[in-house]
Amino acid sequence: MMRRPSWSMRFALALSAVFAAGMTGAGALSYLVISAELSARLASDVRTTAQGLARVADAGDATDLVEQIAAQVRAVGDSSTLFAFVDHATGQTTGTLRLAAPFDGPRELMPDRDFRRPGPVQAEQDAYLAFGVQTRIGWVIVARDTAWVNESTDFLLRVTASAILGSLLLSLGLAYLIARRNEARIARMETVLEAIGQGAMQRRIGDTGTDDIADLSRRVDRMLDRLEAGVHAIRQVSTDVAHDLRAPLQRLRMRLEPQALSDDLPAAARHEIGSALEDIDGISAIFDAILRLARLQSGTVAAPSDRVDLAAIAQEVHDLLEPAAAEAGHNLTLVLPAGPVWVTGDADLLAQALVNLVDNALRHCPAPAQIAVSVAAAPLGGRLVVADSGPGIPAADRARVLDRFVRLDASRSVAGTGLGLSLVASIASLHGAGFELSDNAPGLRATLTFGPPRA
Repeated sequence: MMRRPSWSMRFALALSAVFAAGMTGAGALSYLVISAELSARLASDVRTTAQGLARVADAGDATDLVEQIAAQVRAVGDSSTLFAFVDHATGQTTGTLRLAAPFDGPRELMPDRDFRRPGPVQAEQDAYLAFGVQTRIGWVIVARDTAWVNESTDFLLRVTASAILGSLLLSLGLAYLIARRNEARIARMETVLEAIGQGAMQRRIGDTGTDDIADLSRRVDRMLDRLEAGVHAIRQVSTDVAHDLRAPLQRLRMRLEPQALSDDLPAAARHEIGSALEDIDGISAIFDAILRLARLQSGTVAAPSDRVDLAAIAQEVHDLLEPAAAEAGHNLTLVLPAGPVWVTGDADLLAQALVNLVDNALRHCPAPAQIAVSVAAAPLGGRLVVADSGPGIPAADRARVLDRFVRLDASRSVAGTGLGLSLVASIASLHGAGFELSDNAPGLRATLTFGPPRA
């Protein structure tokens, strides 16, 4: 399907069409005005010549008039201008124009219809503008062909058409370049905003132009600066709280743990202290996840550059979690290719991501559930998939669950921090890998797609 032209392109084409219509109208008007002016000038010249010869005839000297006509014929040298004197007394015609009957005033004559043109017969013969004047001794008639008027108007038409075509092509070219430039700038703005929406808060448009689009881009960049500062402040608060409370929690645990192991403590009190220790461990786990996530999202963790075997990592995680899955009533399976699947990454972080995905499935799938971990070689890298047969995640919520502390209503009764999938997404981003949640029909399918390993 062809992509619809952008607004900038349609606007540029519309301006070019208006410009072309204006140029065509102006050219047509100029053509008509100049053609009329040339025809009027030709008619005026013919009339002036005829009236000049008529004044000689009015003087009553027919011999002088004949000599004047002969001189005019010799001066012209061709049949572009024809002359005639029709004697009133004898009816004889002197000159190069032979008419059936004389006339007075302007008239258009056609060769072979109104007169026989002297000289060789031409394939295309132009009309003649003629003017007759009746004097006291006869009629004086002068006729001039319209060839030079036609040639001048044809030349004008060709020049005007060439100018319109050249101007149209130039305007189309300029409009196309301007539209493509604006499209590229708007596409960059859309790309940056899309990246911001996916968490790359450091991206900026950086348009250096001086027009309205550049002004809008700078306003958006300033807004993104404030947005990044606000998001950073919120993250920093959670990170600072997590960091500052880890030590007090550890000290509290160290104080409560000996009490829970004391033989003098009643059973009810020991149970309460044990529950408190479990809560402290859960809070510590949340704080640890927050700190790990903060380190990944802050950009302080260097991009991994080791060459690791994705299949070996999956085997280790499966062996580690399979007993816990079996104890919970789930079936955790592993599908591996015949050989290693090499990717560029950090083995510990990739193992953490896989543990989080499997743990997410173990927590949210009612027993018994089928949980499958598979590794395959992708066309340009590797692919790691964790699929389960649980309730899954609605399509509208799959992007939202990647944010911090997001827990869907159906998961409120299940222990968890709401940080597991966020941590996986951050690890995938650090590795330049794609992370996608899709429907397993039934259940959830989490896919990590890696590029080819770097040399």
